Amino acid sequence: MNLQKLLFASALLISSAICYGQDYFVVEKDTTFCSNLEFGTTGQGYLKSLRYTDKNGKAIVIEGRKVVPNVITFYRQEVTIDKIPQKADKPKSYVRYTERLIDGTLKIYERYPTGMGAHSYRTNAPNPLTMNNSTMSRNQNGSMQTSSGRAGIYKFFLKLPDGTYYKINSKKNMKKYIVPYLKECEAFANQYKGDYSNDRDLFIEMIELYNSVCK
Repeated sequence: MNLQKLLFASALLISSAICYGQDYFVVEKDTTFCSNLEFGTTGQGYLKSLRYTDKNGKAIVIEGRKVVPNVITFYRQEVTIDKIPQKADKPKSYVRYTERLIDGTLKIYERYPTGMGAHSYRTNAPNPLTMNNSTMSRNQNGSMQTSSGRAGIYKFFLKLPDGTYYKINSKKNMKKYIVPYLKECEAFANQYKGDYSNDRDLFIEMIELYNSVCK
C-alpha cells in the first residue's frame, strides 16, 4: 500500500513538472516555472509585458515597462532566450531577447531580422527569433531580406565567459579576437583540424568542440 502511494505521488510530481515545468523565466537568481508564457518588448528591445500561468493555475498579467521584472532569461517552446546587447560593440545600449543557440563555456546567439518596432512572443505562435533562414537572402552589406519584405541585420554573436560579445560574421573579429582566444586552449588547438571559418554551421561545430574540451 505504501508503495502504491509512493508511485501515485511520483506520478503527480512528474505530471506537475510536465504541465508547469515546460516554460520558465529568470529574474536575477530567481527562477519561476510556469506555462503559457508570453512576453512583449518595445522597439528598443526592453520588456514591456509579461503573461503566464503559475503553478497554481492562476493567470498572471504584468503590463508596463516600469512594472515588469528585469527578466534575463526566458525558456519557452524548448528555446532559451537571453537578454543581450543589440550591438556586440555597444553592450550598454539597446537590448534584444535572442535565442541562445549554443550553451557552454562559450555561448552562441543567433537572431534573424523580424522588422522594426515592438515584438510579441506568444505561446504556440511562430517564434520570431528562430525564423527559417530558407526564406531569407543576404545582401552585400550584411543585412537580411525576408520573403515577406521585412529587412534587418542578422545577429550571430559569440559570448565569452567574461561577458564580452563579438559579432561572429565579422572577419576582423574572427582574426583579431575570436581565433586567438580559441587557440589559447591547448586541448582545442591540438584537436581542431578544420578551418577557422565564420560559416554558420562550421563555426557552431568548432564551438561545440571547444566547449567539450575547454572549461
